[in-house]
Amino acid sequence: MPPKLFKTVRLGTAVLILMMVLAPSTHALWILDPSFLAAPPQAQEQPLADPDIAIEITADSFNIPLSDHEAAPAYDKPVVYLEEEDTVSFTTVIPQEGLYTVSFDTAVPDSFLNPPEGQLLVDGQFPSLDTQRIIFPIFYEDATDEFPLDRYGNEALIRQEKLVRWTKVPMRDANFSLDYPLQLRLEPGEHQFEFKLTNETLLLGSIYIEAFAPYPSYSDYLAAHTEPETSGVMIELEAERPSYKNDTAVRPVNSRSLAVTPYDTYQLLLNTLGGEDWDRSGSTVFYEFNAPEDGMYVITFRALQNVKDNFTVFRRITLNGEVLFEELNEVPFNATSDWTNQTLGGDTPYQIYMEKGVNVLGIEATNAPYHSAIEKIQKVLLDINDLSLEIKRLTGNQVDPFKEWVISDYIPDIEDQLVAIADDLRADLNVVKAINASGGSQEVLTYQMAIDNILYLTEDPDEIPVHLNRFSEGSGSAAQLLGTLLPLLQNQPLALDKIYIHSADTAPEQVQVSFFTSLMESLKRFFHSFRPNPYQSIGAEEGELEVWVNRPRQYVDLMQQLTDETFTAETGINVKFSIMPDESKLVLANAAGIQPDIAFGVSTNVPYELAIRNALKDLRSFDDFDQTIGVYAPGSLLHYIINDSVYAIPETQDFWVTFYRRDIMESLGIPIPNTWDEVIEILPELQRFGMNFNTPLSAGSGTKPYLMTAPYILNQGAQLYSDDGFATGLASDEAIEGLKFMAESFTIYGMPLTTSSFYDSFRYGRLPIGVSNFETYLKLVTAAPELNGLWEVTLYPATVLEDGRELRYATGSAQAGIMFANTDQPEEGWEFMKWWVSTETQVDFQQQLILNYGLEYLWNSANLEAFAQSPIPDEHKEVILAQWEWLQEPVKLPGSYMQERELSNAWNEIVFEGVNPRVAIDNSVIIINREITRKMEEFGYLENGVRVKEFTIPTIETVERWMQNGDN
Repeated sequence: MPPKLFKTVRLGTAVLILMMVLAPSTHALWILDPSFLAAPPQAQEQPLADPDIAIEITADSFNIPLSDHEAAPAYDKPVVYLEEEDTVSFTTVIPQEGLYTVSFDTAVPDSFLNPPEGQLLVDGQFPSLDTQRIIFPIFYEDATDEFPLDRYGNEALIRQEKLVRWTKVPMRDANFSLDYPLQLRLEPGEHQFEFKLTNETLLLGSIYIEAFAPYPSYSDYLAAHTEPETSGVMIELEAERPSYKNDTAVRPVNSRSLAVTPYDTYQLLLNTLGGEDWDRSGSTVFYEFNAPEDGMYVITFRALQNVKDNFTVFRRITLNGEVLFEELNEVPFNATSDWTNQTLGGDTPYQIYMEKGVNVLGIEATNAPYHSAIEKIQKVLLDINDLSLEIKRLTGNQVDPFKEWVISDYIPDIEDQLVAIADDLRADLNVVKAINASGGSQEVLTYQMAIDNILYLTEDPDEIPVHLNRFSEGSGSAAQLLGTLLPLLQNQPLALDKIYIHSADTAPEQVQVSFFTSLMESLKRFFHSFRPNPYQSIGAEEGELEVWVNRPRQYVDLMQQLTDETFTAETGINVKFSIMPDESKLVLANAAGIQPDIAFGVSTNVPYELAIRNALKDLRSFDDFDQTIGVYAPGSLLHYIINDSVYAIPETQDFWVTFYRRDIMESLGIPIPNTWDEVIEILPELQRFGMNFNTPLSAGSGTKPYLMTAPYILNQGAQLYSDDGFATGLASDEAIEGLKFMAESFTIYGMPLTTSSFYDSFRYGRLPIGVSNFETYLKLVTAAPELNGLWEVTLYPATVLEDGRELRYATGSAQAGIMFANTDQPEEGWEFMKWWVSTETQVDFQQQLILNYGLEYLWNSANLEAFAQSPIPDEHKEVILAQWEWLQEPVKLPGSYMQERELSNAWNEIVFEGVNPRVAIDNSVIIINREITRKMEEFGYLENGVRVKEFTIPTIETVERWMQNGDN
């Protein structure tokens, strides 16, 4: 069926400024070719086609079969179902030269967290680099109409469900930072279009190619609508209950302000929406409401923006999917100290035409007014990084205040470069100042400080080598200040309490709270605060499992909710969760007889100390234990095994991988190392530029724990203990070789002895490569937007042995679950533990955490099957899962704490005192063996130095054998 032309009305304004885009999903930096783009109309005249031109290409024109998917009947046109890498192509004739937008009728049938992504080619090439990543929204709705109450009467978040909803999606930039959909400049004639789905699955209906036209001004809009004003209408919507949304991190929150509704003195009500959690550009909430009659209406928000002082945030307002006029495209909300009613249009409210019946109001966070500044900062950060590296190449990173450099001889235009950077930043600073007329915001001050640093360097560019701390390095450098500024401009926080759709003659009243009312409420709360916190109360009802959790309340509330909804409903076993009072007091709680039945979130070092004192239940005593542990990495259980008994199961799991700045490493021409030998080879080149390779040993205090030291021993093929467990294994040649390399990494190869924060050093380029863990990964994903697409992860460096084997064992200590030995409900407790660590439950918990609180709450489940469904890039998951195949926790036995301590002491002696490794380890071996013997006697394995009971050292092979038994 050929494409058809039909008349339509499109309102828009041709503003497109795309100098650089960062593509987080592909982790590639793309510099835009301006020849592909439609330049802003204020920059040059653009050919605008007849605004009535609109071409619809229905799905039966595509080159793939139509679909009868169950969601297809909700759409009254032909539909195709696309899987990853599927491509649809079609040919159409553009009747007139001009700017065009492309839109897609879509629904998301399968994906729950990761939105589908695609790319569009025109005549075999990408019209702009933004068309390489087109994101399609997933919509969510509340599963119930009312907030559920927890067992203490406080409101809890409603479970989010995916809403398979057909919508017309315009092609936009991946960061949703531009104020209009992407525009393509097309010549008249026939054009070949090719759309490819790159991630997830998608239901695709018609594709629309429409002539671009600016949004009208409000005055033009009003002139086109002569409908009468309504009278006496007041529609009141509670903002915390949107009909649906495209980002569940925008969630209801509690406000204790007397100005919001609903309000309760003693119970926590989820009575507002957003705040700090509604700050990402593109995050949109939608409200369906019934207009009682055709006519003109006014919209008022009860809003609060007290997150950023003296800073204006913006929202894009749509009605039934359309921005009606220019002023609604970027609606400002100024900083306020309390809740205020803000009417669209201010003192002269905008009159907005609505038809009788159901209408949909959309409110989208947008940082479009700050886009030019955001884009400029991203570009300047790259320029600073490139110029800094060029200077270091010339100076060999010699920072000597008494050595004179004539940098301008080698970089003749360096002053011009710096001046151009400063001028560009100054122009964008003026834009930010114009938006925030009150001045004094943190964003403006940070911007000015960065500019001042650069201007200082322009006074004498030859002095830059000794002033890199003002340019690219250090906490107060221009690069650091701009890196801090970037998320401040990108984030647009706003809280809403109510939304009013009303007639102009029926304005909502501002809420005024009297001094007496405020005083009385304060007194009530004060006296109420003396009551014990029910979430930390201990003790359970008869027949109820008591579970302590060593996590914040958000986690505990969700665990209770999921358990009540699923586990208790299915098994009839009631479970009460409490926030763990103090993990270090579990031993005392057990001695006092007030311990729970089960505890989760327990640090990995705790289970052994409890188990060796007979305080924990042997989980291998349950018949189906071997079947349960098949979802774990075998090495993750070693910490919890005593002889053939297992006293804990992993709940969360850490990982140690190599992080690297791809932009810096490629700029320097340095390959990414796969082994420690290759790390040593690249060190001189890194150090020549004042950089280095980070190791876990560089972090923390002088005491180096097992999780940092044990891999050096294990990767030499050494054993930590003798085969019988009654002596240390550190006296072997392999162990000494491991200790020697562990020390020589610093004494000979010059790796950094201390790193206060690898994340900061990595972010600002001082340590562009190094080994780190989940904490660093989460920070980079959520708190370093300027590095999107510029960093990657790879496996922990391997140690190459003489026989050619490559070992890359690393630890993964995190948190575990335990059952206390004197529980009177062991079978019920085991059923609960199995349910909690199962793949289905862990995936559900992980999804709900992220849906409720955002990616900052990424759950690093120890269940490998569940982690494989995490919403992080597939290439990262592949590396992490591959590294977990090498996970090996150091075995614990009586006296092993002394080996951990002495291994650290030996390293300190070698590094700081120059002691010979053999001498250091010989002294430590004596101390370790003496303590192991003493502890073995204390726990009944020795009597008067004679072995009376065998001790079995657990191995990965042992756990693998158990897993195989479980599979049979």
